[in-house]
Amino acid sequence: MRFVELVVNPDEGWSRFGRAAAADQRVTREAIHQLEPMDDGSVVMLYELSGDHDTIHDLLAEHFDAKGSELSEVAGNVLVYAHHDPSPTVDGLLRIPRELGVVVDTPLEFTRDGGIRLTLVGDEADIRQAIAAIPESVQHTVERTGEYRPEQQRLFAELTDRQQEILLTALEMGYYEQPRRATYEDLAGELGCTKTTVGEHLRKAEEKVLTGIAPD
Repeated sequence: MRFVELVVNPDEGWSRFGRAAAADQRVTREAIHQLEPMDDGSVVMLYELSGDHDTIHDLLAEHFDAKGSELSEVAGNVLVYAHHDPSPTVDGLLRIPRELGVVVDTPLEFTRDGGIRLTLVGDEADIRQAIAAIPESVQHTVERTGEYRPEQQRLFAELTDRQQEILLTALEMGYYEQPRRATYEDLAGELGCTKTTVGEHLRKAEEKVLTGIAPD
């Protein structure tokens, strides 16, 4: 069984709420942990956001059209359980995996530019058809592909966007090879950040990965 990780980003944005949240620097859309289409065409979803809680509540009240919703605060972030009607763009994207027999793995993570990073799982030919079926109005970029290993995918998904970016860059540049082919300074130059930032993110990523693979 194969997987493809890609980032999708509609030209028009995901929704009225999504556009408002993206424009407000006090709020970050973190991930969609569940996204379940219903028989009537509506969607039930579990949405995670971080940032100023009052701002999140105000934006949801003003811009999020839902048949019903419930908010809770977990580990400093806001979780939104909502039942709502998707936009035509989202509805079209949700039909692709259902019609072509591929699975969308969760969570779906938001990128810094407002796209969603998702993983399609299934037969290679079906995945290719699913990608080809993405509308022209939705920008999409394939980032990774390979043999699907559920635990490995979930472990990587637990890292933040920045941790994933720095860890992948470190691997690509040979930081973990023996002897090392790259230093913190090399990584910082490639990523446009400081050596301190590289070190902090790599240490946190390594801790999560090692904790995840260590036996209980």
